[in-house]
Amino acid sequence: MREAAFILFVLFLLFGLTALRYRKQIAGILALGRALKEMKGNSQGGQPGEQIKDQASRELRSCAGCGTWIDTSAAIRFDRNTFYCSKECVQRSMASA
Repeated sequence: MREAAFILFVLFLLFGLTALRYRKQIAGILALGRALKEMKGNSQGGQPGEQIKDQASRELRSCAGCGTWIDTSAAIRFDRNTFYCSKECVQRSMASA
């Protein structure tokens, strides 16, 4: 029984030293596995419409009043190609026109 315990202790010690030596490689392998699992989940569960909606909401446009770049989902749309960042910019552009 003592010999078996000693052998197990030596094996755990060798395993621990090996893991310590190759911890960066082990972490890289685990990160790769997580990334592959996430990609698999996105390809199976994600709807194509959701991806297009996400891309459209990340589109940036220039404010017609002040020139500030804004996300189209947060912008005030005046017509098809005219976007404003705030109500003040809309009022300023209407007053100057």
